Amino acid sequence: MAVLSLTGCSGPFTDTVTWRGGTFYAEGTGSPHVDNGRMSLTLRADGTGFVVDLPRGYRKTSDRPCTPVTGEKPYSGKISWHKVNNFLFEIKFPGSHYGVAARPEKFDGDWTEARIQACNGRGGYWSVKIDCGQPGLVAKEIPRCRD
Repeated sequence: MAVLSLTGCSGPFTDTVTWRGGTFYAEGTGSPHVDNGRMSLTLRADGTGFVVDLPRGYRKTSDRPCTPVTGEKPYSGKISWHKVNNFLFEIKFPGSHYGVAARPEKFDGDWTEARIQACNGRGGYWSVKIDCGQPGLVAKEIPRCRD
């Protein structure tokens, strides 16, 4: 079984974690632009997972954290993923490969929210809020996920 730490203080990620939401926040406005409440992202500790209605795209260069999103329909299905660092993991699915980042905090990422940064002219990011995971993964109480 794979063991990794998504945050510096939460201990190892050894269980399934799910985020749900799909709200797009336009750059600099702080207000929702598009809300797709069906979007979800589920990761399992073994590097697999599944998603519902995630945008498709490829990160062009490793030094840019944003994803040029294609105009194709959002993807739902199986994914693979791996940890890059405590603030970022990469997901891969047919026709897409890009990073998902933690909500930025002063010294560490906050995984109560996962973000997909857009860089195709409109800026901003999609936000999915934590729905379930192992106890202690984040500072607030969340239920355990059921597969």
